Formats: sequence, C-alpha cells, structure tokens
Amino acid sequence: LVIPGDNESSGINAEYGGSQEECAVSRVLQWHAPLLAPYWTPVISWAPFHSPFEGTISLNMSAKESVNSPPPSHKGFLTIFQEESGLGAWNRRWCSVQDNKIYYWLYPEDQVNRNKVPHGEIDLRHCKTDRVAIASRLDCARPNTFVLTVLKPAQPGDRSSIITESNGKTTQTKFLLSADSREERREWMDVINRSLQCVVSWNH
Repeated sequence: LVIPGDNESSGINAEYGGSQEECAVSRVLQWHAPLLAPYWTPVISWAPFHSPFEGTISLNMSAKESVNSPPPSHKGFLTIFQEESGLGAWNRRWCSVQDNKIYYWLYPEDQVNRNKVPHGEIDLRHCKTDRVAIASRLDCARPNTFVLTVLKPAQPGDRSSIITESNGKTTQTKFLLSADSREERREWMDVINRSLQCVVSWNH
C-alpha cells in the first residue's frame, strides 16, 4: 500500500500475497492511521498474480474519540435566561455537564429518574468559541453570569427571538447562565472550558 502525498510513508509498500494480504492491509492502515488525510485513498503499487487486491481499494472507516482521562463533568443549579411567550425570564434549573453537552432539568431528582427526559440541552460541539466568557454588562447586569453562543444549521420552525437569530440557513442562540456565587461561576466555567477544549482538539 502507498499513502500518497507523504514522503516518509509513500515508499512503504505492503507486498503480501495470498491469505496474508488482508492482514497487510490492516497493519498498514493501523500504522499510518494518524497520518491519514481526509478522503485518503490507499493505492496498491504491487500485487501478486491472482491477487484479490488490485488497483484502488474503497474503504469505509470509522473513528471515535479516545481519551486517557474521564471527560469533564459537573452538576448543580444554574439560572438560565429563556424566552417565555415572547418575553425573557430567568429560570432556575438543575444542570449537568456530560458528553460535551449541558443538560438541564427542573429538579435534581429528575436527573436520577430515567423516565424524565432533560428539559433541554446545550450542545457544546456547536459553540462558536473555544472558551466560555463572562457576560458583559451590555448583555446582562445579573452577577456571576457567563454566556455561550451556539451556531447550528437552521431547522424547520426556527425563528428569531430574544435569544435566537435565524436567517434560514443558520440559527444562532445566545445562552446566558448565572451561577449562585463567584466561586461556583468559576467552577462551571472551568468545566465547560475543558469540555470545549476536548471538542476543539477532537475536531482538529
């Protein structure tokens, strides 16, 4: 196998015949997995007579994130600015950071009850920035408030509101979240920033 465009690996060929060829393909892909560029196509430069592998191989590959340390997690109360009947309102919610999302329920026991689906969620994978920021006085005068701006492809029914801007192609939502104290705000921001760093590292 030859990996095109890579000087170090382009001269490394897998020249195995018979039943060993599938193992050779697997080994070469494993060795060079970190070097694979998007849409990389492995090309066989040499194959024995009657080989089942000849020319270009089309592969379906999948990958998943693997980290040595557990993903950041945190739970507790936050007060979230939400739209209600066209007006803005602050609602106290039980929140939990897990799997690069912020889930929130009405009460702590709702998280334990498997029959209770989250009241809502904030997907950190769609956050516009790689760090959460303290809300400016122009956005909010409430103390210990931080802001998350999420940008996603527009969905049918999306409309602009107090916290949302939709142009038909994308929908941007600004989430204002207020902690009970400065120390709790720091804890929340630290966990969320570490989650965002995981997202950025994996995407790049």
